[in-house]
Amino acid sequence: MNRKKIRKVCVQLILPCLIGGFTFLILYGFTPLNVRNDSWIMAGYDEADIIQHYSGWIAFRNSEWTFPLGMARDMACEDGTYISFTDSIPWVSIAFKIFRDFLPETFQFFGLYTLFCYMMQGVAAFHIIYWKCRDSIYAIISTVLYTFSPILMERAFRHTALGSQWIILMAILVYMVHRDRPSRMHYMGYLLLLVLAIGIHPYFLPMIAIFLFLSVIEDIGRKEFWPIIFSVAILLISFACGVVLGVLGTGVTLSRDGYGKFSMNLNALINPVSIGGYTWSSFVKTFPQILGNYDGFNYLGLGIISGIFFLFVLTVFLGKERVIWKWIKQNGMLLLALICCFIFAVSNVVTYNDIILVNIALPEWLYSFCGIFRASSRLFYPVYYCIFTGVILGIWLLEKKTSKERRCLILGMILLVQLLDMNVCIAEKHEKMLANAEYVSLLDDAVLDEILEGNQFIILDNYSGDTRTLAVAALKKNLKLYYSTANSGNYSNTAYWSNEIAEHARKTGEIDPYIIVTSEPAVLQKYLQHENIGCYETENSWYIYSLDTIASE
Repeated sequence: MNRKKIRKVCVQLILPCLIGGFTFLILYGFTPLNVRNDSWIMAGYDEADIIQHYSGWIAFRNSEWTFPLGMARDMACEDGTYISFTDSIPWVSIAFKIFRDFLPETFQFFGLYTLFCYMMQGVAAFHIIYWKCRDSIYAIISTVLYTFSPILMERAFRHTALGSQWIILMAILVYMVHRDRPSRMHYMGYLLLLVLAIGIHPYFLPMIAIFLFLSVIEDIGRKEFWPIIFSVAILLISFACGVVLGVLGTGVTLSRDGYGKFSMNLNALINPVSIGGYTWSSFVKTFPQILGNYDGFNYLGLGIISGIFFLFVLTVFLGKERVIWKWIKQNGMLLLALICCFIFAVSNVVTYNDIILVNIALPEWLYSFCGIFRASSRLFYPVYYCIFTGVILGIWLLEKKTSKERRCLILGMILLVQLLDMNVCIAEKHEKMLANAEYVSLLDDAVLDEILEGNQFIILDNYSGDTRTLAVAALKKNLKLYYSTANSGNYSNTAYWSNEIAEHARKTGEIDPYIIVTSEPAVLQKYLQHENIGCYETENSWYIYSLDTIASE
């Protein structure tokens, strides 16, 4: 490899990876990269959902291989749980399960995977901008903006799978390249992205499909009809992968209630407020929200907002309105698709601040269909990144009569404003990760640890405590669960047998090899009427077990 090729690889691949990696370290440090440290996960970091994702991985790791590949039999005994329903990133979980015999007893991959996501974010971002401007310095500055994307920072370690936003950027890149230089190979890119998405998080499927659909439409406009066959084949292959993983074809309805609740507030682009209470902006005030709008965090950052304002002023000052209208005509289908994403994200319950402006009643069939992606605000992500891309490329194109250095300077100022706006949030995220590294949870309870060691199953009987933390504590001791931490699934057999076992134990005192957990004193007394049954209390919950089992240890 000659020097020119080495330099190209360094600038276009290694450097963007390093930018993503450094961004990760600035935000989170090295704590999440220690695969043996799961304390920060058990602290919930931003939200307890990450404990759910971790519990799904451990249950899957403990379970025997079966079909579909994403089934964890050690969770929800009698039924099993599909780890796509615990957001445990099936493709990654499967990859690590192959090597489970060589992994340490405590092993979390969420830090490593998120580092990978930040690095891929850098690579995809660089190539999106470089494709149009062919200037490495401008593309590098742009890469930093993308890696400090507020929505990426908000999702990482809250919903780790949704931190895979490089998939969206890659879909945008494939669309841009295919539009300029059509090739059948680009459809293989869409196929790869859809297959990855089905095993990372299904919400990415429609986001990628949007750009696939646009490419097909544009090819048909060029009187090329083979893309229709290609796209159908791509969707069928993606569906087949979903069946293999247990994401699709399980008989479990994909639709859930909540569409219209977990929607995007109309103030989302300028509202720096999210779960975790972070100071997302040092300059922009927060606005109130309503319903489940907290899931619709889409704050752009003051730098990007300033960039939009700068482009508006520049367009008017330079008299470029005709250029803008020409661009709109040339990109009509893209704009229409993005408008549809925006409408779906806002949903039928239109909110502004803490006011419901409109509540449109939907037919039952349509509401059920929309319920497949009930957290509709996430479908705004493609629009969000197109806004990022539009601002960055808009500056390059509208300022094309000026020097490259000036354009880089303008973008550098936007980056500086963006980072200054979020500097407190960046520090808060780093400090929170350090604080959570020493968090003490049920995993550190020596007495409970001994009780769990001598049993095989966990059953809940009128328990209202933290089922996710309990699941991790039990699964790390290789116990099996008669319940699931997943948000979806059919667990009728699990519920039936757990009730049968609990009722039998209450009547006879025959509890071995089960541990029954309750948070109701009245229920506890029904078990304690038998002399062979003991209990351990912690965090307002009682762990009921056989004294014979502990004595035999």
